[in-house]
Amino acid sequence: MARYQITVKMKAFSAGMVIEPGMSIEIASMVPNPVTNIQASEQVNSIFKATFGVDLKKMGCLNMGYLKVDKIK
Repeated sequence: MARYQITVKMKAFSAGMVIEPGMSIEIASMVPNPVTNIQASEQVNSIFKATFGVDLKKMGCLNMGYLKVDKIK
């Protein structure tokens, strides 16, 4: 299982919520890209909700256009 850091790349304002570049979370996952996998992306969204109070799925920002995935060694 690998650890990944998911970081917001660009600012977005949608559905009454704001994300800023640099906001990031860590996740452990068996898949090579947690943002593009349906089950792992739900977990990513849940962590962002718990940490920052933003729902990336509702904002339309739960994709590689807004998020950068880095594998942590």
